Amino acid sequence: SSDPVPVLATFSSPWSLAKGGLFDVECRDAKTGDGAFLSVYPAKGKNVADLPKTFFTESLFGSSGRFSFYGAPTDIKVKKSDVDGSYRYLEIVFSNLSQSTNAEIPRTALVAATIPEGTDNVVMLVGSATSNRWKRGAEKTVRDTVGSFKATLAPKSGMKIRAKGSAVDELL
Repeated sequence: SSDPVPVLATFSSPWSLAKGGLFDVECRDAKTGDGAFLSVYPAKGKNVADLPKTFFTESLFGSSGRFSFYGAPTDIKVKKSDVDGSYRYLEIVFSNLSQSTNAEIPRTALVAATIPEGTDNVVMLVGSATSNRWKRGAEKTVRDTVGSFKATLAPKSGMKIRAKGSAVDELL
């Protein structure tokens, strides 16, 4: 955007910040694959409560989505979708291809989404774990992480906004 709007996004995670060229803002456990990442998509004038479930599934699981590195996920189902104030929460199950085993691995994701006042972008925190780990206790960790998510307009300051140069920056 020629006039980007700065947003502050915060969350608390037990996982380390992922570093490298593939990661924007992502915390993950390299051994288990449990983790959380921020994602931003244009709202196109809608509020978060009115966005169809397909907005989230197509954004997150499409060919350029975070879970599509080794092929588009399959068996995508939104199990729950609730609105609490200005936040929308979705629980989604899906399968994605594992690079190491070349098998489809069932995963469960929890999404917290909001449109910070003064923007037209959906800012999401997506936490996930394999469905086996979800059932064995990872659910609580993912829920705590996603439940801590907040995104608001940044306070006005004299600082310049520096574009990072990724596709996400094009949306802001």
